[in-house]
Amino acid sequence: MRFTKKSKILIPALPYKWKALLTVAMGTMMATMDASITTIAFPELTRAFKTDLAAVMWVAVAYILVSSSLMLIFGKISDFMGRTRLYTVGMAVFTIGMAACALAQNVEQIIIFRIIQALGAAMSIACGTAIVTEAFPANEIGKGLGMLSMSVSAGFILGPIIGGVLLEWLDWRSLFYMRAPIGICTFLMALALLKKDIARSGKIKLDIVGTLTSSAGLFCLIFGMALIKNHGIKSPLFLLFVGSGVAILCLFVLVERRAADPIIDLALFKNRTFSYAMAGLLLFFLAVPPYILIMPFYLMEGIQLSPLESGTLMAVVSMVTMVTSPLSGTLSDRFGPVWPSVFGAGATAAAFYFMLGFNLQTETTTIISILVLLGLGVGSFQPPNNSTIMGAVTRGKLGSASALIATERQVGISLGMALSGAIFSARQTMYKGMLHLEGWSDGEALRRSISPAYREVLLISVFLATGAMVLALLSVLNKTKKKPKRGSQ
Repeated sequence: MRFTKKSKILIPALPYKWKALLTVAMGTMMATMDASITTIAFPELTRAFKTDLAAVMWVAVAYILVSSSLMLIFGKISDFMGRTRLYTVGMAVFTIGMAACALAQNVEQIIIFRIIQALGAAMSIACGTAIVTEAFPANEIGKGLGMLSMSVSAGFILGPIIGGVLLEWLDWRSLFYMRAPIGICTFLMALALLKKDIARSGKIKLDIVGTLTSSAGLFCLIFGMALIKNHGIKSPLFLLFVGSGVAILCLFVLVERRAADPIIDLALFKNRTFSYAMAGLLLFFLAVPPYILIMPFYLMEGIQLSPLESGTLMAVVSMVTMVTSPLSGTLSDRFGPVWPSVFGAGATAAAFYFMLGFNLQTETTTIISILVLLGLGVGSFQPPNNSTIMGAVTRGKLGSASALIATERQVGISLGMALSGAIFSARQTMYKGMLHLEGWSDGEALRRSISPAYREVLLISVFLATGAMVLALLSVLNKTKKKPKRGSQ
């Protein structure tokens, strides 16, 4: 009884901003943990189902494809029907899909169940940043978003470590069913701790044409990029989907300019700081996938570490990010968000540059030092960048802005994974053939081809992260004289 009484006293005493942050952080941690566990399991899934990386990649790509296509519309819906309600339903659907993945009998079934997960993720992720932004006062938004970024890092820390342990002692199914209790807990927290929604009066005005064109455009673009591996850049199928995606997204822009209640208020992009922040965010997440996707192959197949050792090494980035994110967010509240973003993008570019020296003889201490620098960059960039974006919109459009951030993040990661996976696979095949001619066996040629192929992909990441840094610098030189007040309706 004492525990119950204390709990009843402590929970109401906690300010709402911390209740909202804790609940959204749990959901965010679930999503990031899902990504890191799934990625580190790619080599195991290729063996378990006797397939190749191109097929297994769809476990991740299908998830991102569906969630990216739906986030904008769910963000818009949340502005009308309420963010708490949509977030709670999303966590329930996400958890059901995750549990179903553990029962899958083949890769195709996993992909189908991941689509169910993606539906739930689109609902909850589209609302998460907005819930936290609205819960914190204007002068503490950077702190709130910085602490929310900690949950991203916590998910990436726990994902590789737990995934490594589970893969070492159990099978790949445990990666899904062991996380179901966390999903249930997050769902119950949303019911108990988040404020009840006050829905807007009147009917929900949805931009149907904008919804269809944005979803269709993103779907065609991401699906087309995923076809590179099997069909190549010059194939008619690839050109058809990518060309259609670009054309439909251009049509979407024209539709939104004339829409009475658009999904995305294009007037926001008249603020150059906002525009540069959004463009920098996209480049940043285009740069990250080579580390997420290919690093496990370098560690496990290249330098032949165990899944647990590989997961622990990959967790270094998240551990540093977890410490850096709240500090960066606090500094952005005090001194402005621009320079922390510049530093974060620059440190990330430098880390990818140093990774170009990775080979089969690279010492673990060297790998750790470079991963520390990468974690410092990622942790420094995201909170001030997101704070810049969310600070430029009115409260009535927080859901749409939150969904726009999530959509850019998902699109960047999905396009980056498709491109990096295709380039890595093609270059690895080339290097493997060259090593065969030199007399190396199949297994050894495969192992030795990983490092040079990985370096070529990382070079692209260097340029993309540098581009994000340049955009952050441009926002310093092109600040708008008049910024919209976030508190107005």
